[in-house]
Amino acid sequence: MSPQAEEIRVIERSQVSPPPGTTVAESILPLTFLDLFWLNAGVVERVFFYSLPHSTSYFVDSILPNLKSSLSVALQQFYPLAGKLRRSPDRDDGYELHYVDGDAVAFTVAEHGGGSGDDFDDLSGSHARDVKRVVPLIPQLPRPDGDGGKRLLALQVTVFPNRGVALGVTVHHAACDGSSSMQFMSWWTAACARTGGLAVATPPPPVLDRSLVKDPQDLYSLYYKGIGVGGEATETMAKKAAALDTAIGTFTLGAEHITRLKEMVSSRAKVRCSTIVVTFAFAWVCLVKARAIESDELSLLIFAAECREKLRAPLPASYFGNCISGCLVDLTAGELTGEDGVAAAARVIGKAIEELKKKGDPFDDAAHWPEKYKNLMSQQVLSVAGSPRFRVYDMDFGWGRPRKVEIPSIRYTGAMAAAESREEEGGVEIGFVLPKHEMEEFEKHFTGGLIKLLH
Repeated sequence: MSPQAEEIRVIERSQVSPPPGTTVAESILPLTFLDLFWLNAGVVERVFFYSLPHSTSYFVDSILPNLKSSLSVALQQFYPLAGKLRRSPDRDDGYELHYVDGDAVAFTVAEHGGGSGDDFDDLSGSHARDVKRVVPLIPQLPRPDGDGGKRLLALQVTVFPNRGVALGVTVHHAACDGSSSMQFMSWWTAACARTGGLAVATPPPPVLDRSLVKDPQDLYSLYYKGIGVGGEATETMAKKAAALDTAIGTFTLGAEHITRLKEMVSSRAKVRCSTIVVTFAFAWVCLVKARAIESDELSLLIFAAECREKLRAPLPASYFGNCISGCLVDLTAGELTGEDGVAAAARVIGKAIEELKKKGDPFDDAAHWPEKYKNLMSQQVLSVAGSPRFRVYDMDFGWGRPRKVEIPSIRYTGAMAAAESREEEGGVEIGFVLPKHEMEEFEKHFTGGLIKLLH
């Protein structure tokens, strides 16, 4: 048993389902082409750290019952997450989310022993920490059962006695995108806060109608032939990630930094740009500098764009599923590390966003996605996980806002995590899992870039 595993004592393994008889007896949600695209992408993991100075026994006796009952209430609305991803019995190329009354979500309660100094304050910090120390806080999706169906959601609460708790959330990306998974979290946190006597508004219910996503080009069939029958990539990525000596760390751009970046980009690139544009541009430049990439080598950045409102027949904001497109931009390392590197990066990022906005259909080039992204596998690509608009620091169960939120699944992909700043409105957090020497180099360029920016 690894040292990390020895520090976690499992207290309880249970299953939480919607209240009996409160959902449909059986439900089938077919995957759309937008869901199928993520079939082999694996999972998205988040860990929410909350300060909660209670003993383990107090948490189990007085807090856990409300946490589980409110989860049951949230699953009444989001019952597909309690179901399974399976092949459709009605069509050879079909995949669907299948739920029957009584299906449940795996829920683990554990205690952190801190045998090697892994105390709550250290693990929930922003400084670089060995990512292997965070991994025991992340639940694994249960193995497929006899019918071959894959579970979609797993949860784990780890108690740090008298310090706090870490809530690990693992969601299969084929079930939904980040917007939908955070909508589920909003339901759960609101229900728990109300159980504790707080007056919290109920979020809008999810819209589960997959027929709202139109597919006139039959992209589903194309994706099935191209990527829908591929092997499961998650285990391979996990083994590669486990073999690396990597650190996880978070860096914050404050509101003043964002303002200065916008002013600098506007003066040099003669374009107006958003918070997202300058954040991604600055982070991209710092990472390329940290990796000391050859100046003539091409570096690529890809980030997701929310498309529910951009369709010709817009989807409701609360539509449950995947509805994102990708913006892909590239520059040479020399262009990014030059004197006007941030401005150059902001210019191409802003242009990609504007071009997407002008499209009548954000998926008009989706037929080319499988080949396009397959070709990226051998190139220097920085992708982005999460978004400041998800408002992860608003996820309050009635215990206060999270002290820290991580996306540890970026260790599989090398992506950059993005969220709003916890400390001030208008700021942005970015996170990386990098080899330790790269993390040190990134911190040097990030900190040095901010000092130069403010002087």
